[in-house]
Amino acid sequence: MRYKHYVAGRLSELEYKDIPALDEKEWAEFRIGDLFEVSRPTARNKDNYQAGGVPFVASGSVNNGVMKLCEPLDDEPLDKGRCITVSPVDGSTFYQPMDFLGRGGAGSSILMLRSDNLNLYRGQLMARAIQQTCSKYTYGHMGNKDSIKRERIMLPVNDASKPDYAYMEQYAKNMMFRKYRAYLNFIEREIDDIERERE
Repeated sequence: MRYKHYVAGRLSELEYKDIPALDEKEWAEFRIGDLFEVSRPTARNKDNYQAGGVPFVASGSVNNGVMKLCEPLDDEPLDKGRCITVSPVDGSTFYQPMDFLGRGGAGSSILMLRSDNLNLYRGQLMARAIQQTCSKYTYGHMGNKDSIKRERIMLPVNDASKPDYAYMEQYAKNMMFRKYRAYLNFIEREIDDIERERE
């Protein structure tokens, strides 16, 4: 029941809108360096941190790259959220919605991509596009700040041939709306089955 209320709450935050399908949109190629400011975090090692509540993001391919939750060091600035992180080891790419501690300092430290055009919905869609391009990276052939900037991704464009951020945002919202609706329908069927068994 708690999950049902959670899903219902998330659905109330989303508005489904009819938009063109992906194959009905015009697409264009863009260099990552033209869309994002690319940087690395400060040199950090997760073993130097006690358990806490701040995500430590490294070159992992699961859990949004979060290795553990840490307590920042005294007066240590956090890496600002609302950015995309990329692993130069395997191209794993995630949108980071909240401030975090990023692994930096070594060749396999994450790369951070920042843009004023990012939010949760746009960031998730763009992270997927970037991962498709950067998945060629391996431990023996790692990416770096310069190579990531040169990479090209395909994005839907507006009438001015610029990235159509409004479309990307609504597309992601529609996807989440459909998923949450499917989850809610499943939960309601399960609840109905349990109640019938009790009768």
